[in-house]
Amino acid sequence: MVEAIPAGSLNGAPADGTFQTVLRRELEARGITNRLGSPNWIAYAELVDGYQYETLRKALVGDRQPTPALMEACAKALDLEPTVFLEYRVWDAKRQFDPREVGMAQALKNLEAWSKTKR
Repeated sequence: MVEAIPAGSLNGAPADGTFQTVLRRELEARGITNRLGSPNWIAYAELVDGYQYETLRKALVGDRQPTPALMEACAKALDLEPTVFLEYRVWDAKRQFDPREVGMAQALKNLEAWSKTKR
C-alpha cells in the first residue's frame, strides 16, 4: 500500500486547472510516479476512498466527466480543496443557478447579481 501524501507540494503556487492537469502535476510533484516519471495512477487510485482505478482512468482519459464526488475524493487524497479543479468550480457555479439545489428565490437572486456583472 502507498504511504500518505504530504500536503503543499506546489509550494504555494496556484494549483488550478483541469482535473487531469492538476492530478498529473500533483502526482509528479509528490513523486507518485512510475519508472518513466509519469504519474502512477494505479498507486494513486489506492489512496482515493470509494473509487477504483478504472473509474479514475475513465475520468482522466475523457471517457466520463469527473463527478463532483470523484473530484472531492481525489482532492481529499491529496489534501487539497476540490475547487482546485476547473470542472468542480464550473459545476458549483452552475449549481448556484439551479432552483433544485438552492431554491427558486436564491437562484433568482444569484441570476440578478450575475446579470449586473454582465452590463
